[in-house]
Amino acid sequence: SHAICWALAVALGGAAITAATAARAAEEPAGVLARNVSTVHFFSDSLNEQRAFNLILPIDYEISTNRYPVLYLLHGYTGGNNNWTLLTNLSGYVARYRLIVVMPDGSNGWYVNSATDPKAKFEDYIIKDIIPYVEKHYRTIPLRRARAITGLSMGGYGAMFLGLKHPDLFAAIGAFSGALDVAHNGLPPDTLNATEKERKQKAEITSHFGPPGSPTAKERDPFEILAKVPREQMPTLYIAEGGEDFLIKGNREFVAELAKLKVPYEYREVSPREHTWDFWDEQVRIFLEKLARLEGFESGVTRGPEPPPPGPRDRLRMMPPAE
Repeated sequence: SHAICWALAVALGGAAITAATAARAAEEPAGVLARNVSTVHFFSDSLNEQRAFNLILPIDYEISTNRYPVLYLLHGYTGGNNNWTLLTNLSGYVARYRLIVVMPDGSNGWYVNSATDPKAKFEDYIIKDIIPYVEKHYRTIPLRRARAITGLSMGGYGAMFLGLKHPDLFAAIGAFSGALDVAHNGLPPDTLNATEKERKQKAEITSHFGPPGSPTAKERDPFEILAKVPREQMPTLYIAEGGEDFLIKGNREFVAELAKLKVPYEYREVSPREHTWDFWDEQVRIFLEKLARLEGFESGVTRGPEPPPPGPRDRLRMMPPAE
């Protein structure tokens, strides 16, 4: 097994946020919506219904007129907009940065416009509804260089799909335990196969894409989309996977495709790690540190305290293999 040792030198710039204020946000336990987290309800034209997203604003948002970069953070299968804030130390980590974090409720829609259900337009929901709503109602920096997208499992796939399909919108893409090959290869044979309910879930997931190799699946396949991204528009890519995760084969295949196409990327494979929240807690902290080094995000570092080390997390499996 090997652990990641991360050394990151970050220039601390701009007006300082008091350590005490940031520390209060960092102390919120997982399982409680922290004071710097709110839930926003709005009407989605694409889905034709009321939807919600969770929002973290910078600690100095109310006392400044600054504009801020935005991270769109996607949940996994069976998850929702509360997952990241309830099951990780995200609100404490974010307190160190001048950054807006948006966590949409993506249902089980895989962040795509469904190949079979014309009402399930989850790509349009993110791209045409959420992003414009956030940029209209909050002081964002409405530029590609100040937008990033990441997520876990289904959300890792969603971030990679949306980020590569819309490279004009995002400067960076992250995927933690991403189901990156779900449209390319389908789900692993031994996944969601134990009960009739799971088999129905698997059929529903496949219906969003169509069979692997079909025209509708290829349109939603990051392996296929990758080759079409203009090199000068390629976002910064960060992929992290647990060495014991049931989705590891697809991650390794996707990274091999990146290498074959000579696309720059960073891939971290960490053992022993499975498809669990302790790993995603660790990786979102690392991804935030990496964002702080990018041109559009670097002004957003505060003088807050060091974030707490990742603690034991609910080992919830977002898309479990058959036991």
